[in-house]
Amino acid sequence: MEWMPILSKVVEAILIATLPPLAVALVSFVIGLAKKAWLEFKLANPMVSEWVETAAEFAVKAAEQAGLGGLISDKKAYAMQIAETWLIAHNITVDLDLIDAAIEKAVLELFPHNWEAG
Repeated sequence: MEWMPILSKVVEAILIATLPPLAVALVSFVIGLAKKAWLEFKLANPMVSEWVETAAEFAVKAAEQAGLGGLISDKKAYAMQIAETWLIAHNITVDLDLIDAAIEKAVLELFPHNWEAG
């Protein structure tokens, strides 16, 4: 009797059952880390965080409109570029990871239906 096909099917069934919940847990963990980093930054730099939040909201709205118009293919990269440019124009220098976290936060706040459906 050949055990390899049976073992392969068992491993496949285990992976099919466990990978989706693990993926959800990983995404939730990463979002939690981003929220924590943003909160720590916000407590340490309240004025700068307001500017970053404003830039992120502006960038997310611009990326959504450009995406709907078919002008861009990667909305997140576009939003990052717009937010960074906006902050530089206002003489604010921040870490790109913080801009990334602010953009993720803005997306979740501005488009909560996308998160619930996904």
